[in-house]
Amino acid sequence: MRLDERLIEERTKDGRIDFHEHISRVRKEASNWLEGIEKNGIDHSKRLEGYLDQLIPDEFKKKLKPAEVFILLYAVYLHDIGYRKDDGSIESKDHPKRSKEKILKEHATYLFGNFLYRASDPPSAVKAVATVCYGHAPESICPLDNINDKFPDHYLCKETLNLRLLAALLRLADEMDQPYIRLGHFRKHISLVEIGTDIVRWYWEDLGKNAGADLEKQAQKTKEALRAANNYLYSWGLPQRTIVLEPSLLDFVSPAKEPIDYKEFIPEHYIPSRCHNEKGGNKGLLHDYVLEWLNDPDRKLLAVLGDYGIGKTSFCYKFACDMTGSAYVPVVVELKTVMAEGWREVIQREVRSRAGDSTQSPVLILDGFDELSLTFDKETVLKEIENLSKTTQEYKKVILTSRTQFFRSEEDENETLVRKEYHERGPRPMGDPRFERIYVSLFDDEQIRLYLDLCLGKEASEKFWNETVEKVFDVKDLVRRPILIELIVKDLDAVQNIEGKVTSGKVYRIVTKGWQDRESKEQRLPQSIVLEHGKERIPKEIILFMEELAYWMFTQEKDRLHFNTLKDAIDKYFDDETKDMLRLSLDNLDYQIRNCSFLSRHAQGYYAFAHRSFIEYFVARKLAREIPENRAQEIKITDETALFVSEFIGPSVYEKVDPPQHVKVPENMVYVPPGQFIIGEKDSIRITSVKEGFFIDKYPVTNAQFCTFLNERGNQPEDGREWIDLEGGFKDEKCRIRKDGDRFAVESGFEDHPVIYLTWYGASAYAQWAGKRLPAEEEWEKAARGIDGRVYPWGNEFDKEKCNIYESEIDHTTPVKNYQEGRSPYGCLDMTGNVWEWINSWWYDEKKETKVLRGGSWNYYRSFARCGNRLDDLPGYRDFDIGFRCSRTL
Repeated sequence: MRLDERLIEERTKDGRIDFHEHISRVRKEASNWLEGIEKNGIDHSKRLEGYLDQLIPDEFKKKLKPAEVFILLYAVYLHDIGYRKDDGSIESKDHPKRSKEKILKEHATYLFGNFLYRASDPPSAVKAVATVCYGHAPESICPLDNINDKFPDHYLCKETLNLRLLAALLRLADEMDQPYIRLGHFRKHISLVEIGTDIVRWYWEDLGKNAGADLEKQAQKTKEALRAANNYLYSWGLPQRTIVLEPSLLDFVSPAKEPIDYKEFIPEHYIPSRCHNEKGGNKGLLHDYVLEWLNDPDRKLLAVLGDYGIGKTSFCYKFACDMTGSAYVPVVVELKTVMAEGWREVIQREVRSRAGDSTQSPVLILDGFDELSLTFDKETVLKEIENLSKTTQEYKKVILTSRTQFFRSEEDENETLVRKEYHERGPRPMGDPRFERIYVSLFDDEQIRLYLDLCLGKEASEKFWNETVEKVFDVKDLVRRPILIELIVKDLDAVQNIEGKVTSGKVYRIVTKGWQDRESKEQRLPQSIVLEHGKERIPKEIILFMEELAYWMFTQEKDRLHFNTLKDAIDKYFDDETKDMLRLSLDNLDYQIRNCSFLSRHAQGYYAFAHRSFIEYFVARKLAREIPENRAQEIKITDETALFVSEFIGPSVYEKVDPPQHVKVPENMVYVPPGQFIIGEKDSIRITSVKEGFFIDKYPVTNAQFCTFLNERGNQPEDGREWIDLEGGFKDEKCRIRKDGDRFAVESGFEDHPVIYLTWYGASAYAQWAGKRLPAEEEWEKAARGIDGRVYPWGNEFDKEKCNIYESEIDHTTPVKNYQEGRSPYGCLDMTGNVWEWINSWWYDEKKETKVLRGGSWNYYRSFARCGNRLDDLPGYRDFDIGFRCSRTL
């Protein structure tokens, strides 16, 4: 859809200004306003509007308010009027500032005369357009963070307007046009043939190498100029844009250097992986399966999937080495490099490097599809698969690896990789890529023991197996992943002495501390550095540096940081004493990092973590300090990061949670303080906050309590149904409240069971009668899981003895005080299981059709009982396992 279609039949609040007609007038008049401005004239503005139509996905166009589209398109045609100075001359310098000033001073000239405003002050719309126009200036002049993202203009819209978003979009479109503006003498040779929502391709032809170099420099300048806009737009939900130059200057480069020896990337103690199909069936050794696939001419695309740290990358390099001398030339490409350069450029370079002029067929081994993005965005991922398909269609064999958890569900995995025909959605195009899938299996006992034998020797291996792996059941689960067994072996003594349950978080903590301790004791520094710094050892702040580095990579969706930027990072993250030491010789820090098992420096000078799980671990360490202090940035995080955070935030944060002074906690309620916490699950986990503290019932409302309410208010109809279905029944469960004459009574023995078979209206009516209200969804979830993002109210491990759900095999409701061991951090019981609980929040605020249900029930499996799980139903619905609890504002 075109952006201006959002303006059709939209008007100012008094109906005087038709948005669509007014923008049409602006387009016509802009030819006069921009007359004489050659490069940035009316043609430039028209191109920008066209770019925005292509750069903004339709679903995001619909999210923009009509008033925001109106302001954005207005700015498209006014942002460069400042090129003309007051004396009539044309000058680029400071033109964004002059554009802003002209709009504010001469707003009637620019068709704002009919807008409602005070005589002493220009219309709010004028200020909005002027602000967005100024926002297209470089980030150093006009930082996006300084632009109002909640601008009030009640004449245009009753809601606030996000001018920061509009400025970022304008800056994005403006930068797309820069090869035309700044390289005018090449204009006839440049075309922007492909402008997608995530990639922009600049095509050029009939230019020599030197001219191409100018365009290459411009592409880099544009990428840098877009950094702030890309980061902000990504946080709003739009994919980041990558500028790709085609043909790349690589086409002019002399023959490639000596190819990298893949043997360098194979672990010292490599254990061949086994594999299974999507149904879990054993398919033998992964190497043998892939070799069979390779020798079958009818099979072209293979996806090798598996959990994190399971050995996919090691397999890629080992298989590539084993193919030496065969009819194929293996070409391994780490896909995280595609984020910076684009599919075509990276693959062409690697194929040229490995195959050269060989007549053998290249086999593309594309490692780490999940490295293209930290989170799964379906539109972006499908676009990347399309790009992959176009780029690799000339190759006979393509292997793609990815973390299984990257896909939110099996359906997303199918839709991305297999593109099977779903009858409810209609057939998919036959030209789409269809990957055969094989899954890397976790290590079995035989593989674990073989690895331990190779690393420790028979005697030590047998001792560790018998005393730790076999006795501590969760250790065996951890060592099934190659990455964790390798780390555990390095710090074997510390792992064997872990107190309590052994978890991934504890193991990673031991690994990082072990590295830090080894560096301090061994002082493994080059002699020149030892002499220079004397007794100085590795600073404690090195772990803080790791946290900040990981956080920067995580939030910026980067996989590496160049050595040349270290000085700025040191200035920001280290204390003065450490700064002084490290400024003397960055080689100190550089050497220590290059000897770190989980962080490495590439030959080109880039730092990168050995595995993404370390990024998630260090990010979690940082968040675990900041969330309790309410100073964390409210960002989306991954499931693995949330699990780490839940381990790092200790129980002490809940020990002194008291309401404000002189405020008493009501009987059978608990106090939940304001502040930040982790909410959501799967791909929707994020940090958010509750602005005000509140009280919430310790237990679900019981039959006895609701019966008292009925005896005062009666069982009234609302939305076509009575509040409670007294005749409701399912299996051995039924409504335990009966009407006895003019009174309501509870069946004996069920007074303390949760009330069921009631509508949302009945729950809400009870809450009002009791002087309370139903909890908002954020309130319920914080009360259930605390601030640390735990999976269940009591922690991350499921325990059917702490709740009443399907696996508990009770098959009916239970008294609300039964599961004391299953209480939440704030003291609430039955937040998992027993009955679903009505929430005050709508499932979709804009539709207001169904209400949210939380908590699972006795008739639902454990997957529904997670604190982050959501369900919904019509507010008039009644069922055998739906109840509620109340909350109250202080």
